[in-house]
Amino acid sequence: MKCKISLVTVIIVSALQVTAQVSIDKKRVVFKGYTNSRAPLYQNPYLELPLGAIKPQGWLREMLLRQKTGATGNLDKLYPVVMNNRNGWLGGDGDQWERGPYWIDGLLPLAYILNDKELIAKVQPWVEWSLNSQQPDGYFGPSKDYSYERGMQRDNSRDWWPKMVMLKILKQYYSATQDTRVIKLMTNYFKYQLKELPIWAIKRL
Repeated sequence: MKCKISLVTVIIVSALQVTAQVSIDKKRVVFKGYTNSRAPLYQNPYLELPLGAIKPQGWLREMLLRQKTGATGNLDKLYPVVMNNRNGWLGGDGDQWERGPYWIDGLLPLAYILNDKELIAKVQPWVEWSLNSQQPDGYFGPSKDYSYERGMQRDNSRDWWPKMVMLKILKQYYSATQDTRVIKLMTNYFKYQLKELPIWAIKRL
């Protein structure tokens, strides 16, 4: 019972923390730095708050700090064969597939929820390389395959799936920073996918 009461308390406190940042504009909820759907699109009564809008406290903050000092914050040290500077998502000739993006998918929101400069500095090179990797046709991400090397996935760089993970990361990054480069990258990449989809599908028949 005590645990349930504590959880309810955390939820209430979290709600109170963001109340001051929310205003009402002609019956439409407006969050600073966050836009609801524009007319004539449906106006959602509930909005996903930007990353970092709710500040964790108490036991929840303690758990997140443990993640920082544990595997989440130190996977580059625990799993260096994949998470080092050779990773394809940092422009290297190492692992080219999904494992790097999956790590950053957890590390980036942790960094911005805690507003931790050390963690933000750790994820930023992955974000910057991804944003700067876009080619004129809209493709982004690793694009060159390499020969076999134990412990790495180096021969499937142009697979679409890891891009989906990185797009999720960039969505979270945009939510936290409002960096408009994300919008440009996504727009161009989705145009690329639309153009390539028939060819991509035929190859998988």
